Amino acid sequence: MKVYLNPGHDRLLDSGVVNAALNLRECDLAYELAEAVQAYLERNGVAVVLGQSDDLYAVCGQANAAEADVFVSLHFNAFNKRATGTETLISNTPQSLLLGHCIQANVKAVLNLPDRGLKERPGLFVLRNTAMPAVVVEVCFIDNDYDMRCYEAHKDETARAIAAGIIQYPAMRGQAAA
Repeated sequence: MKVYLNPGHDRLLDSGVVNAALNLRECDLAYELAEAVQAYLERNGVAVVLGQSDDLYAVCGQANAAEADVFVSLHFNAFNKRATGTETLISNTPQSLLLGHCIQANVKAVLNLPDRGLKERPGLFVLRNTAMPAVVVEVCFIDNDYDMRCYEAHKDETARAIAAGIIQYPAMRGQAAA
């Protein structure tokens, strides 16, 4: 299996959401998380292409050219400093739903934050312009200090949970087809 991991935003051009009080940028958190997920996947024999860029055309083009089996974009949500939880955005395909479920269930179990569930967002650029099952994982809310404390305390477990969800996906897909 080959996975395209996309840490959201761009460390030079687009920081994503910033939590100034905690001195956190979404692009940095997503990149650090993606590197940890990549390490766990590669230890389990999964090929990984990692790409972070402000140019979503390039990201999708790279994922498609790599002929990745799945596309996973990692992000941290933001809303009003009170919203909390983990959610995974999916396209409207059964494969995306299954991939999203595998990852969401694992991350929810580790962080134990409110389960905001799977949300169909087929209009998102990276979900509609990739040729493989694709999801956007919103790990937690960067602007919620409680969410961030939970994440910081379980950073490694979160990376392992995302990797485990990705690894579970092919087996679950085989069961769903049976």
